[in-house]
Amino acid sequence: MNQNDKVVTEYHDFDPVTDAFFFKTGTQEQVIFHGRNYIIKKRMSSAELASLKSRPNFVRAASNLYVNVNKITNIDGNTLHFRDEFAYPRTITVSRRILEQIKRRLPHTPGFISPKP
Repeated sequence: MNQNDKVVTEYHDFDPVTDAFFFKTGTQEQVIFHGRNYIIKKRMSSAELASLKSRPNFVRAASNLYVNVNKITNIDGNTLHFRDEFAYPRTITVSRRILEQIKRRLPHTPGFISPKP
């Protein structure tokens, strides 16, 4: 399997709930998923998007931005850090109010670097 085959397979096997770090909603039912080393644009129906937004692991971080709290690896001040064993780091800065909502939903997993007081 060459590199192009791996990319195509990853795209077709992509699951937004388990793979995406965060997603942005756009116009004309377009959703942009940000993950490990990719950005995937997909069209989703209103019902599909509503179902995705209602998942407990997604928190609204801005008017069109939803963060997957299961993929946050570190919080530094108001900045959320995302990374896994293959990904280059991605960060998002959020307001304090949103940060408190995210902290309440964070899974208590070993290895998570908790925010500094």
